[in-house]
Amino acid sequence: MTYLLAMDIGGTRTKFGLISNDSKLSTQTVIQTPGSFFELYATLDAYLKKQDQTIHGIAVSSPGSITDSGAVLGYSAVPFLHEVNLLERLHEHYCLPVSVENDANCAALAEKWNGAATNLRTYACIVCGTGIGGAIVMDDHLWKGANLHGGEFGYAIMESDRSTSRLSTWSDLGSSSAISRRLDEVSPGNEQWTGEQAFAAVSQGHKEAKRSIATFFHYLGVGVFNIQYIVDPEKILIGGGITRQPDFLPLLDEAIGSIHSRLPYAKVRPDIGLCHHLADAQLIGAAYVWNKKYRECDQHV
Repeated sequence: MTYLLAMDIGGTRTKFGLISNDSKLSTQTVIQTPGSFFELYATLDAYLKKQDQTIHGIAVSSPGSITDSGAVLGYSAVPFLHEVNLLERLHEHYCLPVSVENDANCAALAEKWNGAATNLRTYACIVCGTGIGGAIVMDDHLWKGANLHGGEFGYAIMESDRSTSRLSTWSDLGSSSAISRRLDEVSPGNEQWTGEQAFAAVSQGHKEAKRSIATFFHYLGVGVFNIQYIVDPEKILIGGGITRQPDFLPLLDEAIGSIHSRLPYAKVRPDIGLCHHLADAQLIGAAYVWNKKYRECDQHV
C-alpha cells in the first residue's frame, strides 16, 4: 500500500502524518512550526527517512488564501509561506505531486470525506479557535469566492460604534480565545485563562466566567443565524476543541432559540451539528483535496 504525506502548517505547530487510500491516519508527528523553507525541508527529510512506506504525494493544509497554482496569499503567523510558491517548491524538492489548500477548507472537506457531512450537498463549517475560520460547500462544490475569501467568517462585523469608528469582528468577540481575553481583563490570575478553565469555573459559580461564556455563545448564535440566511445551507457544522464541552450544543441551541424567538418572521431555524474530526481534520481534509486533484474520485467538491 502507498501513502500520502499530509502536512498541516499552523502558526505555532506543524503536524505530519501518513494517510492511506482508505483515509486512515498513522505515524503522526507534531513539531514547532519551522521559521523558513530550509527548516521545513530539513524536518520533512528527517521524517521521511524514518518511514518504510512508499509515499506517492504530498497534501498540505496551510493558513492563507490559496490560489490554484499553489501560492499562499494574505498574511499569517508563518511569513515564509507567503514568500514563494509553496506547491512549486515542494514539488521541485521531492519530485512528487503536491496539493495545497486553506486549513479551514481542509477541515470542512474532511467532514465531506468521512465525517459529519457525508450526506450533505450544501453546508457551512465554522471553526472556533484562536479566531473564527470557516468554509462553505454549495451543491457539492467548495465555494472559495471571487477573492478566495469565501467562508472567512471571522471578518464579519459583530459590533459597530459610529461615534468612535470602532469595529469588532466575530473573531474579536466570539472566538474561543475571546472567552479567555475577557477573563484576563476582568479576573486576572497568575496564569492566563484557557477556555477549558473558564467552563470549569462556571460549574464553581464564577460569575465572570459565566458572563464571558454567555457572550461567546451569543455571538456564535448571531453568526450561525446570519450564515443561515445568507447561504441557506442544509446544516451548519461547528468544529474546534471547545465544541467537546458537554454543554456546548445545548448552550448554542439556547442562544439560537433566543435570537429566533425575537425574529418571528424568520421561519427557518438553523440546523446545527458538530464536526466529527478534531485535531486531525486538516490532515484528513488535505488528503481529500490531493485525491480530488490527482485521482478520479466518486466525491465531487
